[in-house]
Amino acid sequence: MTQSQLFLYNLISRQADEKAKIWLDQKTTQLSTQFSKQAFYLTFTSASRFLGKNSLNITSNDLIEAQQLSAGFCPENWTVDRAARVLFILYLPSESAESHVEILSKLFQTAEINELVALYSSLPLLPFPEKYTKQCEEGIRTNISVVFEAIALNNPFPAKYLVENSWNQLFLKSIFTGRQIGKIQGVKQRANAALSQICSDYAHERWAAGRKITPELWMPVADFVNDAIIEDLKKLAKSTDALEQQAFALVCSLSSNQQARELLNQFPFLKKQAEENIFSWESISTQWHEENRA
Repeated sequence: MTQSQLFLYNLISRQADEKAKIWLDQKTTQLSTQFSKQAFYLTFTSASRFLGKNSLNITSNDLIEAQQLSAGFCPENWTVDRAARVLFILYLPSESAESHVEILSKLFQTAEINELVALYSSLPLLPFPEKYTKQCEEGIRTNISVVFEAIALNNPFPAKYLVENSWNQLFLKSIFTGRQIGKIQGVKQRANAALSQICSDYAHERWAAGRKITPELWMPVADFVNDAIIEDLKKLAKSTDALEQQAFALVCSLSSNQQARELLNQFPFLKKQAEENIFSWESISTQWHEENRA
């Protein structure tokens, strides 16, 4: 077994009963020694029937090990059958990119919801990752929330491989649909001027309509502060919402824009808290969603 295969196998087998473990061992042996497309497809679709859909038990050490396998890989909040399907995908022969893509493309076309979740969850571990960027872009357009979350949240693939327009689409759709932006990987690294302007425009639309805005919206803005965004920051600074004030302070403290720095100096308490890491984008994200959970 490869390290990734062994990692997932151990996660699954340690909470599988004897009958389920026997089935898992039989199928992984079959796929590793006598691989066939028919056997793979049947095994993939049968995972939930033989292994169940219970939540996968994940420890802090497991998450550390996952990061060592692939930077950003995070099987948090997975189910057992999701992990098993990802494991089975890792048994696909990798000698030919064309064959690999052909087999998985067929699955993407025919998969039901939980199978799609597993397919998109497997992207960080696949060989030939660049071959799956178009598939990822297609997934972003889905209206199925759990499938979109499998792509957007706790998944390093989009930040690594999507082009700027597609990345911006993923970020904005996450805002639209109320996803926890703190769980999107690579927001700081993939920040860009176009996205900063999009965020500002969106904020103006929401403000004009008298609607609430998640402070997470401002996460990609710090490196692209201009005169227009300075006015947005002034509005945040005067907000009666503590999380919006914190977002203001973080943007200004992380920005090299002199106006932003001078603006933050007018709010010494917030500046001191930002410098002492009393709050962060992660804490803002978590608190916002706890307070606004439907």
